[in-house]
Amino acid sequence: MKMLPQVLFWLGIVSIPLAWMLWYLGPGIEFLRPVLSGIDDLALRAVLREAHAERLGIWVGIWPVTLLLLSHLLEKKMQE
Repeated sequence: MKMLPQVLFWLGIVSIPLAWMLWYLGPGIEFLRPVLSGIDDLALRAVLREAHAERLGIWVGIWPVTLLLLSHLLEKKMQE
């Protein structure tokens, strides 16, 4: 149980560049919404892909904060 805060801490640190990569590479990644490939209008498809990438980046960007906070809280709880 003592190792859990450390694991959560390092997962939080590692997830920061993951969020950056997903935000940057997100428009090219279409694993959640393959329906976008069926849109014929190129401009609309590009805008929807960018919006999807931004939402995915924000969702992944919440992970570091959550993991680091959980690590901190568990560490404090174990010291009590």
